[in-house]
Amino acid sequence: MEILQKCSGVLLGLLLLQGCAQKSTWYRGNTHAHTVICGHADSSPQLVTQWYHDHGYNFLILSEHNHFINPDSVKMPVSLRDNFILIPGEEISGPKIIHSTAMNIEKLVLPDKGLEIKSHIIQNHVDITREAGGRSILNHPNYRYAVSQGDILPVNGLNMFELYNGHPLVANNGDGEHISTEALWDSLLTRGMPVFGVSSDDAHYFATIDSAHSNPGRGWVMVNASELTGDAIAQAMYHGSFYASNGVMLDYCSIKNGKYRVRVNVAQTMDELTSTELKGRLVEATEPGFTIEYIGHKGEVLFTTNNSRADFLISGVSHYVRPRISYFRDHPSGGSEAFFAWGQPEFTDGRKLQE
Repeated sequence: MEILQKCSGVLLGLLLLQGCAQKSTWYRGNTHAHTVICGHADSSPQLVTQWYHDHGYNFLILSEHNHFINPDSVKMPVSLRDNFILIPGEEISGPKIIHSTAMNIEKLVLPDKGLEIKSHIIQNHVDITREAGGRSILNHPNYRYAVSQGDILPVNGLNMFELYNGHPLVANNGDGEHISTEALWDSLLTRGMPVFGVSSDDAHYFATIDSAHSNPGRGWVMVNASELTGDAIAQAMYHGSFYASNGVMLDYCSIKNGKYRVRVNVAQTMDELTSTELKGRLVEATEPGFTIEYIGHKGEVLFTTNNSRADFLISGVSHYVRPRISYFRDHPSGGSEAFFAWGQPEFTDGRKLQE
């Protein structure tokens, strides 16, 4: 695979690009999974860990509600691969149905449950996560439509949110009254927020696999990091060095010679789509195959092709550009089913990450 040269969503200096590119590797991971500890899941930390290990993931966060699981307390698979780790974390669950993954923290963090304003609740999650040495991901904003653009924009230091969440009760696609999480993303980006999109399972059920349950293997991130450690993975994600997926796999998704470059790994994608866990988006009948789009300011589609690879010249782009890669196939009930990969935005307006 081509080395990802994009350490952040800003146009980086040469030294930073070189630092990112040194010995970096793609790692597959899930940042949001539950066990029996939460009281509404069906498997132990050991069995959940075993599932992700056996399905080729490189890292996992066991993210329980206001409960810290020390990775050292989890019994690892007998034939443990040397390229699989647990990253310490927690799902901070505050008032107003606002949840965040506290990624790579050193200890339990507890939210201030007396807060009433949603932006203050999210800010509290970001701050206590940082104090515990971690990075914050705002989870499922469209779960009961708990979080809107106006709740997110005032928050400082929030660089990641769940663009895709595999739980069937999370309305990633919105409805007649609420926008999709992808439209939410573009609205935040258009208003100058440097924020990256994460895909996760939010898995609760590992024994029962069907569309009505929140199963594993529905959403993941592919992270380009210098090494497989909690610190390196968290740092890479915080700076946008990853892509999100719910089925489409890429050979590369990178900036090179002033172009945003994407190429699908067709064979790996076809292999992923044999999984019974995957859940696509039902859409109107569409010709089967791949589509690559480059999306910019206000969600405008700047370029599109029905191909499995595409380069896009960044020069002259206003504000930001991000790729969305889709695969369409016929659905047995009629229409088509769509699966995606989402590259992170490249910013052309000089905006800075919220440290």
